[in-house]
Amino acid sequence: MALFESKGNTHISRDWFGLDVFESGVRFRRTGARLFLLEDVPSTNDFLLGRGPSALGRICQWEDWGWRALNQAQLQPLDHLQRGTVVVARHQSAGRGRQGRSWIDCGGLHLSVVIPPHPASRTKGFSVWLGLMVVLALREEFNIDARLKWPNDVLVGSRKLGGILLERIIHGEGSLVAGMGLNISTKIEDFPENLGSLSTSLFMETGRKYKPGAIAGCIVRRVEDEFDRFAREGWLPWQASLSALDCLLGRHVKIQSGGETYMGRCLGIGPVGALLVENAQGEINQFYAGDVHLLPVGEGGE
Repeated sequence: MALFESKGNTHISRDWFGLDVFESGVRFRRTGARLFLLEDVPSTNDFLLGRGPSALGRICQWEDWGWRALNQAQLQPLDHLQRGTVVVARHQSAGRGRQGRSWIDCGGLHLSVVIPPHPASRTKGFSVWLGLMVVLALREEFNIDARLKWPNDVLVGSRKLGGILLERIIHGEGSLVAGMGLNISTKIEDFPENLGSLSTSLFMETGRKYKPGAIAGCIVRRVEDEFDRFAREGWLPWQASLSALDCLLGRHVKIQSGGETYMGRCLGIGPVGALLVENAQGEINQFYAGDVHLLPVGEGGE
């Protein structure tokens, strides 16, 4: 159950997010969860990290029986990270992805969440594991043929559905902020011309419209449910899923990493999240960061 408040304590049902379907998980709510629903921000990551301007929105709190949304107000960027905090924006004007690229708002989910301090979140493979959790959640909850493009882009076929950006906080306890952009309701004609052939959305794949809260809930819940096992056992429980859902496996790729360019055949993702690429001399290189592209036929590709 979700309850909205407005001036005079009049209850209103208008909810673009879908607060009543945001099922984030019991442990998440028990840690004093706070959900910020913002109308428009440059970046949800920046707002969570205390950067940028204020934004019109609501703070939502869990009160045992359900979520309660407080009165709409002008909210300041957060001054400290707190476990169980999620920021979601209806519109995002300056979102960004990996390698400093911009993430264009085409009508989707713009979400940032605090990842609590834990040695497991500081491993090199955590970013890849997080991407796999998003893929598995979308496949199982929404029957979408989502796959992982190393390190943490979400694709359906050759089209991008979403991506994740991790920002590590060096001071304090060393928390992580995970930002995610996911196309939800976008139609093919709504994408910019240069992205139309490269992008997809949940609506395009399923023909159905979903509230952002339903998507956000299943992803946050999946990460929460699986995190302890990842901390205990590492990659092994997910290695089979990773191999089956790795869209680069067996493909010829070009990767730019550390100012250098490499080409070769992708052998998959190793047990600590490294991309394994075999070059023409049969040498296997491991990459923990970089920008990877599929090679077309005639340039080393199939």
